[in-house]
Amino acid sequence: MRIAVIADSHLAPGARACNDNWRAARDFVASARVDLTVHLGDITVDGVGDVGQFAHAIAMASRWPTPLRCLPGNHDVGDNPPGPGVAPKEPLDRARLDDFREAFGPDYWSFGADGWLVIGLNAQLAGTDTPEETDQRSWLAARLADAGRSRVVILLHKPLFQESDADENPHQRYMPAAPRRHLLELLSRVDLRAVVSGHTHQYLDRLLGGVRHVWVPSTAFYLPDEMQDRVGEKITGLGVMDLGADRFGFHLVCPEGVRRHSALDHPLCLHLLEARARVEPTARRQGEPLAR
Repeated sequence: MRIAVIADSHLAPGARACNDNWRAARDFVASARVDLTVHLGDITVDGVGDVGQFAHAIAMASRWPTPLRCLPGNHDVGDNPPGPGVAPKEPLDRARLDDFREAFGPDYWSFGADGWLVIGLNAQLAGTDTPEETDQRSWLAARLADAGRSRVVILLHKPLFQESDADENPHQRYMPAAPRRHLLELLSRVDLRAVVSGHTHQYLDRLLGGVRHVWVPSTAFYLPDEMQDRVGEKITGLGVMDLGADRFGFHLVCPEGVRRHSALDHPLCLHLLEARARVEPTARRQGEPLAR
């Protein structure tokens, strides 16, 4: 099975550069003999503040050439707390999560393919201490209990950690430590092969403890070093994941037409990033807007 993996498209009526890159990604997927597309979240620029952006994203996806499964990101439904006693800048909006489910379908799901179990998780629930988090945790435990000999791939918006599962410092970029420990304990009982995430707007592909950890870059824009520390490669693109008999394949694609936009040159996205306090606003400079 071949799966296109897209992250952080940041679609909105006024985000013309992001919308253009989405169309270019769509053209690539149409030519790549892909069976399914998974969106890892941050579908919208600010769906959590403007639910109308969900309708825009659905319209943009109406001509998508494959079935499409979606996961929510912090720009879609709000964010989880980075750690105990650390409040998120934009807390999870449970009403907006309901809106997401109505617009895009379930916020966590699974399916089997060629001896693989592919699981999509809602990372924005981690550490929220909500009924929704409890429901997802119970669902996952039951799903993994039935995994049998299947090889497992986990898909979610946020990476589990930066360096290793021993990371303890709270950071909005990664899953909080306590929910991560619980998740990894559950996953220790199955044949976990890969964890694929978005959110960072960087590309990274590494093998840790026999598990492949892949960060998928944004299709929309990257964050320059003066706005965000560099951990991986700052590019724009998408991934293609191949699942075969005991084989996990992943390769990065930077299709023609997916331009490497900088957030510094996009007033709409830069304003939102500063408002969310995801980056320090000291790097603002004048430049030509990407919206045309």
